[in-house]
Amino acid sequence: MRIDHIRLNNFRNYGRLDIDVGPSINIVHGSNGEGKTNLIESIYVASCVTSHKTGKDKDLIKFGTDGFDIELNMTDDDGCGFDLDHSVELHGDAIRRKLTCNNEKINRVSDYIGICNTVIFAPEDMNIVKGAPSERRKFLNLMISKISSRYFNVLGDANRLINQKNEFIKNAARSSDVDANLDFCDFSLSELTAELIINRYRYIRLLDQIAGTYHKHISNNKEELNIRYITISGCIELLETFLDEHSTTDGYIDRGLNKADFEALKGILSAHILSKLKKTRKYDLEKGISSISIKKDDIEIFINGRSTRSYSSQGQQRSAALSLKLAELDIIRRSVRSTPILLLDDVFSELDADRRVSLISAISGTQIFITCTDRNYIEQEIAPLLDSDSDVRYFHIKSGSIA
Repeated sequence: MRIDHIRLNNFRNYGRLDIDVGPSINIVHGSNGEGKTNLIESIYVASCVTSHKTGKDKDLIKFGTDGFDIELNMTDDDGCGFDLDHSVELHGDAIRRKLTCNNEKINRVSDYIGICNTVIFAPEDMNIVKGAPSERRKFLNLMISKISSRYFNVLGDANRLINQKNEFIKNAARSSDVDANLDFCDFSLSELTAELIINRYRYIRLLDQIAGTYHKHISNNKEELNIRYITISGCIELLETFLDEHSTTDGYIDRGLNKADFEALKGILSAHILSKLKKTRKYDLEKGISSISIKKDDIEIFINGRSTRSYSSQGQQRSAALSLKLAELDIIRRSVRSTPILLLDDVFSELDADRRVSLISAISGTQIFITCTDRNYIEQEIAPLLDSDSDVRYFHIKSGSIA
């Protein structure tokens, strides 16, 4: 999959931009503050709806205007052309979003995410390794949502129910039917949570395998990267016992479960989760909030058995983040049989020679957008690492324009 043309209206510091881009490697260079990252961000927003830098759509609208529009003219892996358009209008404090593919409106975000898959590696991605659990959940949720629209919808339903349950708990003293309301929430949440855990466990196991392989290569076999899933107590043990008893562990990680096994495992986990939700109800009512929730899940990342958050150097954390992003690229490519587009936002200057070589060796056959301040650096340090037949094109950004 590749982008052929980018059209922007009132996005960040761009008033109007129309550019054709190359099918292989596109280098976007210029001084800081001129709009390099904004161009990369526009591609990511057009494909994933959300930004990697902010959760507020208002921040993406050019100052003094009331909305933005991003259009991508694209070609899929079969050579067929199509158009994606993501526009936002500001009405007072409200945001009105419009998503289209080939001029046909798409009403659900879950049906839009995954049409064009992008993987971004930016300085902010260090937070996946050293930041709060919410950063790792965000990374995992978006990766799986690019592959599975059902996962995106189940996640949305679970989050809405958790918020609704917390409202019931908060207002329990003024409600006569709090137990009935919480029974409804807990029954539905147990099923949704079980489905999310089954999916999250599988993709975390894939990340563990693939990111671990990349990290070994990056560290010249000196370091071992491992990833472990932390969720509601008892769920992982039940899940692994089920897989062992049915001899389906390898097939599950590689392809997922068949429908019968999935429903059976979901039933086991949901019964366990429902029991725990009921046992903690009195405690939750005393504290005024749910104590058990999918929103508390985390991913533990280890290098040589030690937590990357507490014991790893800056360089090791950067290697771990890079390994996770390369694994994401691989997982999406093998899951949807379509080549994602890679966005590298000012990362090469932060990588040493070994990491640069590892990154370049992993991204052949992918359309790439790279931002940097110094074109000479790319020509001298990066270009020699590329395939000799790579089509490298340079775009100089100045004040939100292609100079």
